[in-house]
Amino acid sequence: MINYRNYSVEEFATDEKFRQWILDPSGEIILFWENWLIQNPDRHNAVNQATELLLSVHERYKDDLSEESIQAEINAMVEIAEFSKNKNRLSFLNNPFWRIAAIITLISGLGYFYNRNHLAEKTEVVSYASMLVKRNITDKEMTVLLSDGSVATLKKGSTLRFPNKFSGDTRKVFLTGEAFFDVTKNPTKPFLVFANETVTKVLGTSFRIKAPEGANTVMVFVKTGKVSVYPKKEYETLADEDDHEVSGVILHPNQQVVFNKKENRLEKGIVENPDLLSESAQSQELIFDDQPVAEVLRTLEKMYGIAILFDEESLSKCPISTIFKEENLKQRMNAICQAIGATYEVVDGQIILNSKGCSH
Repeated sequence: MINYRNYSVEEFATDEKFRQWILDPSGEIILFWENWLIQNPDRHNAVNQATELLLSVHERYKDDLSEESIQAEINAMVEIAEFSKNKNRLSFLNNPFWRIAAIITLISGLGYFYNRNHLAEKTEVVSYASMLVKRNITDKEMTVLLSDGSVATLKKGSTLRFPNKFSGDTRKVFLTGEAFFDVTKNPTKPFLVFANETVTKVLGTSFRIKAPEGANTVMVFVKTGKVSVYPKKEYETLADEDDHEVSGVILHPNQQVVFNKKENRLEKGIVENPDLLSESAQSQELIFDDQPVAEVLRTLEKMYGIAILFDEESLSKCPISTIFKEENLKQRMNAICQAIGATYEVVDGQIILNSKGCSH
């Protein structure tokens, strides 16, 4: 039995069992790593960094390199990093995120750091290395808060890769598995979900995507608003060309689309299972009768597994009475804020509630 206790980020990334868990998980592998993480909670950071490395490399190069080639490139970069560490050269490689950037640079075909494309490649690499990764290894659904206020609810075994803060003209995230998205509306900055050879584009709406790694089909279900779904290859090829339109499917509420990867075909239809349009499969009904708002917020914290920061003293005289049934997290936070005259924002994956308190 391998002892993973003192494994480094690179050792996790080059371990066959770990790579199988991230890239092609099975029931036995998932159970092993879930139990290991429970027993080694202080190693979560190294595991998350190794996960980020593998997903970044796999997403970008899975069509260009075999698994054996990627493994060889990672091994080569680890040897370079270890040599540099021992010789006290290239000290930036001691930082795991820079080592990730170096690995991606190497795999992209440079083979060395300084040539005529170095600055352009470095910019692209840093953007990959700064991505955050959330992988749901629990039996419950996981709530992920994005910097624009959007919310993603991940099913067990699913992974979402996203930037700490959205920048540029679009909001891009990368999904493996299944998630429900409640996207904050922003007409000037489309929200794009890349999932298993598809691109789902929205301005602000709620929808579910089922895109298991390695599966032949991807399914998108729309609850509210309007969603456009495209084959990834066509979207990337034609999206930036003014004289072409990307062929995709536009979905409205209660509509769905199934993408067949082998045939590169989108099939539109009506959602037959209403449960797929719910943010969560779990019962979310909550009843509060003249209870302190702090207690309500703590209940939401526990339910969604997120941190809600607020001034407990200033809200100590703020009772609230409400019934929550099928509302999502954003709707519930909006209702609470409206009731007590407060506002909230999302910072670093946490909800920060701003309030002057209550006098009644």
